[in-house]
Amino acid sequence: MSTTTLVTSIHQRSLISLSLTVALACSASLSAEEQLAATGIERVSVVGTSPHRYQTTSGDSLVGLPLDYLELPRIIDVLPEQLLLDQKVTELEEALRNIPGVSLSDGFGGSNNDYLVRGFRRNTIYRDGMRIASNFRANTANLDSIRVIKGPASVTYGQVEPGGLVDIITKKPLDEQRVYTELRAGSWSNYLLQADVSTPIGEDAAVRVNISSQDAGYFRDNFDIEKDIIALTGRYDVSENTRISTSYEYRDEFRSFDRGTLSIPTANGRVIVNKITDIPLSRRFGEAFEEIDTQFEFATLKLDHSFANGWALNVAAAWESSMSNDLQVRPVAVIILDADAPISNGFFTAPVTPEAIYDEDDDQIFLTRGTDGSRERDQHVSYLSASINGEVMTGSVNHRIVVGVDRRRFNSSRYFVTTPTTTGTQSTGPLFDLRNPVYGNLPDSLSTENGNLVTDETEDFGIYINDYINFTDSLALLIGGRQDYSDVDGDDEIKDVNAFSPQVALNYKPSANISTFVSYSEAFEPNTVLSFDNSGAQSETELYPAENSTQYEAGVKAQFFNSKLNGSVSVYDIEKENVLTVGADGLPALVKGQDSQGLEISISGQPVPGWTIVSGYAYTDASIKTGSNAGNRPSNVAKSNASLWTSYEFTQGQWTGLGAGTGVFYMGDRFGDNANSWNLGSYTTCDLSVWYTLPLANAKQNMRFQLSVKNLFNETYYSASGGDLRINIGQPRSVFASVSATF
Repeated sequence: MSTTTLVTSIHQRSLISLSLTVALACSASLSAEEQLAATGIERVSVVGTSPHRYQTTSGDSLVGLPLDYLELPRIIDVLPEQLLLDQKVTELEEALRNIPGVSLSDGFGGSNNDYLVRGFRRNTIYRDGMRIASNFRANTANLDSIRVIKGPASVTYGQVEPGGLVDIITKKPLDEQRVYTELRAGSWSNYLLQADVSTPIGEDAAVRVNISSQDAGYFRDNFDIEKDIIALTGRYDVSENTRISTSYEYRDEFRSFDRGTLSIPTANGRVIVNKITDIPLSRRFGEAFEEIDTQFEFATLKLDHSFANGWALNVAAAWESSMSNDLQVRPVAVIILDADAPISNGFFTAPVTPEAIYDEDDDQIFLTRGTDGSRERDQHVSYLSASINGEVMTGSVNHRIVVGVDRRRFNSSRYFVTTPTTTGTQSTGPLFDLRNPVYGNLPDSLSTENGNLVTDETEDFGIYINDYINFTDSLALLIGGRQDYSDVDGDDEIKDVNAFSPQVALNYKPSANISTFVSYSEAFEPNTVLSFDNSGAQSETELYPAENSTQYEAGVKAQFFNSKLNGSVSVYDIEKENVLTVGADGLPALVKGQDSQGLEISISGQPVPGWTIVSGYAYTDASIKTGSNAGNRPSNVAKSNASLWTSYEFTQGQWTGLGAGTGVFYMGDRFGDNANSWNLGSYTTCDLSVWYTLPLANAKQNMRFQLSVKNLFNETYYSASGGDLRINIGQPRSVFASVSATF
């Protein structure tokens, strides 16, 4: 939200010539003012949001090479930080509404970010290209951008689901001094304070500090979020060709555990209970003591070196550590009784036969519950990676090549503790009445002495090569492959998994601003079964042949308005096999998993000063291929989803600094289970933001006042399902006001 000074033509103030500005600024013979005078150009100060903060580039994350948008023969959707600030995003799921082909999953009571890409559920989140181990929510306070890579990406990333992955790119030190602060307040006593300070140190170094503190309630009863974050980054230029970068992040986060609502059987099939009863959306079926309490640390050290011959070396190391405790009330079963059934305060007073379905408005609805949790979950991960890239000529053909290796070592331990399920008897505890809830009848703490120790230790190693071959300026071939090894330590025996993941793609540019591509790629994930004995203690780890998946994709990309607006259309076909499931005999079995075919359209950028647009549409035809659910659509996958966010900010005249943005987000109907026995329904939500940027002492200092409304029309919707007893409830209308300052 820094102020920017733009150079414009007297006669063409609506079109900005950035290239001319750069050329003039780089001239050593004249001062900036002399250059402007010599060319008949006047300087006009425009107060507002810097256009470069909306720019989206694919970067080198997918293939390890610096390919531009039109060169890369794959689809990557990028969300810049400024867009997230305009939309007042605080959770990753809010940002992913802008991405076609992405839908949400239940997130295990809100403890982690859970979503599906092209019909396949995510396996983890990536951070600056590294596969994060800690399974809780991503930090959005330190985001520079979000990259959503569509389709298999094993060739560079290793173990991934075939639909794609989300890679969070963190903030790095800037070349100029910048201080940004924001205070935000919103519905349900939601308060957020954040600061972002970047400053150079001399000519060769720079540091950046991000701090954030949030204290928030929610529309759900007895729900709290407390989050404190500090992120430090630094860089030092050892020489003109060598840079050392480092970072450290610490996060302390507490949030309530919430499994949402549930569905109940009726004469018309299962239906979400809130749709047919007077139970309010705010009511939780858990307890106030439920928690997810985490402490997270992440540190990196990176070396970048450019050789005289144009080749570049990148070496990186990272360390991750986390400690967490979760405590949850697990719903076990729904019991429906007649209005006059013999039950009092949740206890049966006489034998009773439950109703098969809910068919009378005065039927009683009860829930059997238990308390469980993973206590003292301790995780440690170390990462090492190295790559070298450069160019080689073979005759008239140019090769851009990257060779890389990476290693990831992971170990974790936790105590899983459970209590008996309440069944409405004095020995187990009362049932929970959904209409007339009584809280406080479950254990509010768990001792590790009564838990089972669960451990996990793996080491992954991969080596890959990608070659981007330019036959002509218009025709290029990408070919690459990766060999992965995964060692799992189970019962003192080292067990190995290895897999090869190839990719090949052809890219053709019929004109300077249009490219077409076809691609083939593969992905893999190990199949691991953790076994427990009759006492619940961990016994051994079994390995099966790895999951494998393939994707065929074709698409067209284009850039308009001097590359300020990106657009793409793609079609794909994904098949996933060797999926580990439980067979009819109760034993693990490998089956053909899931197919997904679809169409995606995406447009994003800032085509003219002040106007931003991010939009997309996806059609996803996913189906389960084996078992009793064969032919069904996977749960939580919508056939269609679409989004449009557009904003405009005046950059000149008396309305300079005034801006507004509106978003429309559509999610098609989804099934709540793989049996396709009940529906979540479709929904459309609308957001609205208005802001005013007030200039301060100079063109680079300003204050911004913003008012944002999410779910403007207060749509009731259900965002995801984890099964019959775990259904996420969408957030009702909420209002946020913020004031920020940039210096």
